[in-house]
Amino acid sequence: MKSLTHPLDYARFLVQVGHEPMAPYRYKPIFGEERLFLPNLVIYAKYIYSVDGLKGMYVGLTPKILGICIEHFSSVLISDYINVDKNQNVNIKDSDLELWKKCAINTSKEMLCTATSIMLSHPLQVVCMRMMAQFVGYEHRYTVVLQSLLLIGREEGVNGLYAGVIPRLLSGLGTVILINVAKQAFSRYLFDPSPMTLNIADFVATYIANAVTYPFNVVAACTAINNCGLAAGMPPDMPVFGNWLDCMKYLYRFDNLNRGSSTWYRRVPHTQSKLLRLH
Repeated sequence: MKSLTHPLDYARFLVQVGHEPMAPYRYKPIFGEERLFLPNLVIYAKYIYSVDGLKGMYVGLTPKILGICIEHFSSVLISDYINVDKNQNVNIKDSDLELWKKCAINTSKEMLCTATSIMLSHPLQVVCMRMMAQFVGYEHRYTVVLQSLLLIGREEGVNGLYAGVIPRLLSGLGTVILINVAKQAFSRYLFDPSPMTLNIADFVATYIANAVTYPFNVVAACTAINNCGLAAGMPPDMPVFGNWLDCMKYLYRFDNLNRGSSTWYRRVPHTQSKLLRLH
């Protein structure tokens, strides 16, 4: 599945790091004022195809798949070792205190699994993002996985291999916390704890958690390629940030913390719309 959706993930990543090679267009919805919109991610993926062909649409897929495998197997091994309750069945006889105590214990275990899997897989995630970022400047610094890991290690050391890991950890851990808390609240106070309603609660909780933590993914993407020698992570395309907090403040100032969150409708932020109107 990840192989099939990689071109869209590729396009989303380039949007996250601020690469917009196609001009925006004006559109006036039925309600509201005329706004500037950017081409959606499907059109963006077609643009990547027009530049690099079919093979070019799958740049970064190998380290991505390797990272996913490491995440999955490490998470499974740790969750089996510490006995994570993945079902979290609600017992109506439990008091609120007992229910939230169980939720807190299980959430802590899931956070441990998530943190470990992210730390183990992050160097491959960095390689994946830098391979994709080469599209901006048509570079070929990062070609294969092992060569890329050795290059980053030699030039930047451990800091390079773990560039952007803190916002990625915050995203992953925040998602675990929000999903578990929302799921427990929905199943306890809004629905009967039947399998169907628990599935609905899980879907809603996951959607909310991903929306809330998405800005950290944008910060992680920008931080992972910042000041690494690639055009996408250097001025004038991107300022050099001192740390991930500086990156987050910069993106917040220009209303870019959610760029790439929508696949189909991509509005130009008001701060950029004003500049484009002046030109």
